Amino acid sequence: MTVTEIRPSVGQTLLWFLDRYRGEEGALNCPVLCRLRGGLDRDRLRQAIDHVTARHEALRTTFTGGGRRLKALVHPLVSPEIREVDLSGEPDPAAAADRAVARELGTRIDATESALRITLWRLAADHHVLCLNMHHMVTDSWSCNVIFEDLCAALDGRPTAEAAAYSRFAEEQRETLAGPSGKRLSAFWAERLKDVTLPPLPIREATAGAPRDTRLVQHVLDAPTVSALDALAKRERSTMFVALLTAYYRALRSAGGSDDLAVATLFANRGAEHRRTVGFLANMVLLRTRLTGTDFTEHLRATHRTVMEAFVHQALPFQMLPINLGGTSRRLDDVVFQMMADPVYSTRAGGLDIDVLVPDGVATRFELELVAVPDRDTVRVLLFYNPDRFAPEFAESLLAEYVDVCTTAAHGAAPHTDQTGTRSRPRTGGHDDQ
Repeated sequence: MTVTEIRPSVGQTLLWFLDRYRGEEGALNCPVLCRLRGGLDRDRLRQAIDHVTARHEALRTTFTGGGRRLKALVHPLVSPEIREVDLSGEPDPAAAADRAVARELGTRIDATESALRITLWRLAADHHVLCLNMHHMVTDSWSCNVIFEDLCAALDGRPTAEAAAYSRFAEEQRETLAGPSGKRLSAFWAERLKDVTLPPLPIREATAGAPRDTRLVQHVLDAPTVSALDALAKRERSTMFVALLTAYYRALRSAGGSDDLAVATLFANRGAEHRRTVGFLANMVLLRTRLTGTDFTEHLRATHRTVMEAFVHQALPFQMLPINLGGTSRRLDDVVFQMMADPVYSTRAGGLDIDVLVPDGVATRFELELVAVPDRDTVRVLLFYNPDRFAPEFAESLLAEYVDVCTTAAHGAAPHTDQTGTRSRPRTGGHDDQ
């Protein structure tokens, strides 16, 4: 079989540009990471991985050229390399695995050679950690869930539903954008984002030539808070995503003083025919909401309207939004909110107990990104920031305000104060370099 040349999607072209000109180490990595417990049949694992890569052409795709000459090359069916590392002799194999995973996720993937890098760490005879680390040009968060489900099905020998090829999505996207639908999408966003500005925050000018860094502060919303927020959202016929985004708007308003707020987020951007397609289908969407008054429920309703309108019109690629920010050095994706899909944390397949691992140590290409990660009955709130653009004190304060908004909205109580009359702040996870 020969290599097949296909036209890349609009999103892949953007990511290629980011990789070449703003590509920080690991910032465009998108992994499937899981723990395997039990007797591992390596041949069975190898066959399952071969099945998944054969099923999804995106995982066999490399890229060449650049700009208008960028080409995607789909390679014939081959068995990808699985790098095996034995950590069982280490004094603390679990700690050694954590360090090894962090190094792997922080190491850039060269998509001109292979967009998929697979590592299997052995901690004990019955304990392994598997990482399918992928370049974002061939996957997204939704795709990672599909890959994990397909891998488990293959380990069990179960059939899976048919998956449309990514090249089909890219072709359909080009046709849509070139026709009347593309014009309607552009007209909607031109009106929705007219005179848009970014949240006024204490962002510093980037230091010329400074290496990119990402730091993290974090907090866990406890089960009662999450349950109450979820109940509030359901009473308004909305979702937890909307409730948590509303809290982010409120925290940003408190930090910058503006009622007109625009926050970028990623939507899955999938119709029914592409629910099992693996590739970079997700699209960044700019969610602009105006907050009036002080009532959280009213703000949630306004956010819900914003999200629903954006969901219907999500197909216009982010870089095609009809927006002019003037001479500012800021970008439309400076301030980002994401909520991870609630994954299947534990399952059994191929005689193995398999746990999905959600790493903190994935770098981000954004300046300020709040990520909500459902963790059974709680939600982990991760605030990633670029310390060259934002002071650590600001990140800590913003996260504390966010947590305060969530708990107050959930429980209908006044913000807690200490004996000095100052709002108490939640403990954060420190400034962990990513």
